[in-house]
Amino acid sequence: MNAEAMLGFTLAIDFEYDQWTFYKPKPGDIALLYGIEVEELTIWRSLSDHILTQTAHGRIPLVEVDSYYLPDTEGRGYRDAHTKTTIAVLSIDPDSECLEYIHNRGRYTLHGADYRTLLRIDPRPDESDLDPFCEIAKLENMIRRDDDDLRSIALELIVGYRRRMPKDNPIQRHAAVISQELLALSEQGDGYFDPYAFANTRQCGSGFAFAADHLRWFGAGAEEWEAAADCFASISGTASMLILKMARIVHSGRPRDITGPLEEMALAWERGVAAIDQALE
Repeated sequence: MNAEAMLGFTLAIDFEYDQWTFYKPKPGDIALLYGIEVEELTIWRSLSDHILTQTAHGRIPLVEVDSYYLPDTEGRGYRDAHTKTTIAVLSIDPDSECLEYIHNRGRYTLHGADYRTLLRIDPRPDESDLDPFCEIAKLENMIRRDDDDLRSIALELIVGYRRRMPKDNPIQRHAAVISQELLALSEQGDGYFDPYAFANTRQCGSGFAFAADHLRWFGAGAEEWEAAADCFASISGTASMLILKMARIVHSGRPRDITGPLEEMALAWERGVAAIDQALE
């Protein structure tokens, strides 16, 4: 199955005034494209028992966990920082305390203490602690479509997400407040910039990178779609560079002019939208 087919939802990401859209694949899109249904799982017994039951029936639990206990995040959070993330569990073996999971682009395994803590076995959570959010991907009705069929469905989704794209330029809206935000962060000291960058510029850049991937797959070399993809890819590239400039502003406490990159990103957004409109005519 082609994962690029479900990425059309990233076209409608927006600046939400204190973050960029925390995007995730839409269950309706996944069901339409692949026949995979995603439902929320009610946690009424131990998390490990639920995972064992669901995986035994061919389902994939999607569990919100603490990346502090995920070995694949070594160097980026493992045993260093507590950050929520979602993993897709492929298998679980309670006897050997082994969990196989997918996280980001890789397939990994964890054992022992990481297993027990991640699944809230040891130490046991306090009674006031809320259960983790969990969903299940149900594969019973999965459909394996070829790219032509996927593109036919994806086109309908693109038309819908085009209607849901911001009416004004979201990058310009962010640019209007970003300088004040950076100065405020510099006064708050270390530890504030990384969460800010993740929720804002990094989220913006990654979202438009996925949008570019989607349009390149969908357009398959067509000029207008490629032009839109190039515009959104340039937003992502500029955002990556801008994060470094923003970090220097925050850590030095000295203002720097970042209007140039923001203007480039805003113009690329407008050109990308115009290219999509032209391709849909």
